Amino acid sequence: MPHRQMFPDPVPRSAFRLPSSAKLAGVPIFPRLAEDENIPGINRLLALTDGVVAIALTLLVLQLQVPAKTIEDAHSARQLWHALDVDGGELTSYLVSFVVIAQFWLVHHRILRTMRGHSEGLAWRNFAFLLTLTLMPFTSDLLGRFGDNPLAVTIFAINLVAISLTTQGIFIYAQGHNLLDDEKRSRYEEILGRVRAIITVGVSSLAVVLAWTDTGLSKYVWLIFLVAPVIGSRIAARLATSDDATEPAGT
Repeated sequence: MPHRQMFPDPVPRSAFRLPSSAKLAGVPIFPRLAEDENIPGINRLLALTDGVVAIALTLLVLQLQVPAKTIEDAHSARQLWHALDVDGGELTSYLVSFVVIAQFWLVHHRILRTMRGHSEGLAWRNFAFLLTLTLMPFTSDLLGRFGDNPLAVTIFAINLVAISLTTQGIFIYAQGHNLLDDEKRSRYEEILGRVRAIITVGVSSLAVVLAWTDTGLSKYVWLIFLVAPVIGSRIAARLATSDDATEPAGT
């Protein structure tokens, strides 16, 4: 009866040897563990947010509807223009909402890309940000349809303030829980996020006050958001420059 080997032959040592090219390249035998291996990466959180923001931007355009009216002459531009019956309030709310979402996405992206990871608490705060952001198509459509109603203006303004507060809440939480990478942080971008939050709260508050006193004038307040990115960038640049000038040398 042939003898059966109970244990397999040991793996030769040559199987664990690195090729000469790897030795020259300085490849370690065992991969070095990351300093913060228990902290999940930020890429999945960014991908989720980008997808939700893209959907919210797409849903905004649904408030601009194709006219259901039929025209006598399908080739008449004048008849088609009258059939469109373009509502200035709906168009303004669409443009303002699109610009606002784009601004908040930029601020949110700048904050998250300076992080070295995220925690469950940070993820829930990011979900709060997405919750307020996904309400924007509804509140924008409400403002477009009932722009003369102070309650519609108030609901839209509260939505903007909520998005701004949740965005800053993400940064404050990350700063307090040591999730920020100091090498990636930018003083200018942090000031820019705060300045835009202040502008958002200020414009929204002004719109609400005017909505209950002079509704016709409150419609034009939202147009400030169309130039808010330029205003915020200039203010943040001056504040960052003044901070650098007053900071002691060697700090």
